[in-house]
Order: sequence, then C-alpha cells, then structure tokens
Amino acid sequence: DKALAKVVTHTGLQKPFETPAAYYALIEFEKLNDDVEAQAMALFEHCVEQGWVVDGVMSQSIEQLQNLWRLREDISETLSRWTPYKNDLATVISKIPAFIAEVDAVVQREYPDFEIIWFGHIGDGNLHLNILKPDNLTVADFHERCHRVSQWVFNIVKHYEGSVSAEHGVGLLKKDYLQYGRSTVEIALMKQVKAVFDPKGIMNPGKIFD
Repeated sequence: DKALAKVVTHTGLQKPFETPAAYYALIEFEKLNDDVEAQAMALFEHCVEQGWVVDGVMSQSIEQLQNLWRLREDISETLSRWTPYKNDLATVISKIPAFIAEVDAVVQREYPDFEIIWFGHIGDGNLHLNILKPDNLTVADFHERCHRVSQWVFNIVKHYEGSVSAEHGVGLLKKDYLQYGRSTVEIALMKQVKAVFDPKGIMNPGKIFD
C-alpha cells in the first residue's frame, strides 16, 4: 500500500479502495463482448470466495482506465523525490511470494530506518526493489549503505534461480554480479557468442566481458 499511497498524494488521483491491502494487481483485458466481461467477473468472484482477493474495481470509461494505469505508471516519477536505490530483480512467477518475503526480511533487517517500496510486473516475474533515501543522508553515504546489502540480495536471487537484472540489462552497475543469475557454463557460452560477432573485441570493449 506504500507505493499506492505515495502516488495518490503526488498526483491527486483518487484512491480506488478504502481498505488498504498488502498487494495490488492491475489487469487489463479486451472486452470483445458481454460474455468476456461475465467471465472476468466470474473469475474475480471465485478469487474472492477463495480468499485470494479482498476487493476490486473495474473501469467504466477510458478516463477511469487511464487513471488506474497512472496509479502504476507514475510510481517511478513519484519515488524520484527520494532518490531511490533500485534493484531490478526477477524469478519464476510461482516463487515470487517466498522470494519477496526472503528479500524483504533482509532489507528490513539491514535498513530498519529506510522505507522499502516494491512494485513490478507480476506476469513475467519482474520485481523492482526500491530503497528510499532519508533526507538526512547524502546520496554517496546512502548508496554506500545500500551497496553493502546487494550481495545478500543477489545470493537470494541465485537461490531462487532468478535474475539480478531483469528488465534494464546488466550494464556496468551489474557487471560484477552476473554470476548470481547465470551459471559458469552460460557465461562461457555468452562469451563465445560475442566472440563470433566481435572477434577483434572492438564492440563495447570492457563493458560486460573484458
């Protein structure tokens, strides 16, 4: 509920639910006919009966649809005010609940004075871990404190056979952590593929592979 509350405050958009929840899912589907809408409602009611869902809302206009999407899409802009330390993680969808619980336990233990915000793309197992910088810390000191816990988080990623950089690529920031998401054999194959297309090592030298 933390991300939703911050976006609502930042944008002035209406909060879709009165009762807060631990997690929110935003789903879009194409209403081809009334039967499709009926099937969606039947599925929603089944989830409520099973105790998987507490509440829900369905847009009744394009404006409502756009506002619901803004509650998700405006998260990054809203959090930028706190200069967040970000990690772009992923794992198999079925492992997400246990994965979040384990990573969250580590960051809450190590950063009891920091606010932690999660959001992501549940459909592909992509999760964004955001640690918000307190106003009393410089960016350098904040990053130093956050950097120390990254190896513990990446060890959890490796245990769950996930990725340390799911959506935004490895780049220079994640270069030293590639082995947490790829095996020795996989990395060797990646080097061989690069060698085929770049035998002289002139394409982005020193980036991922030296």
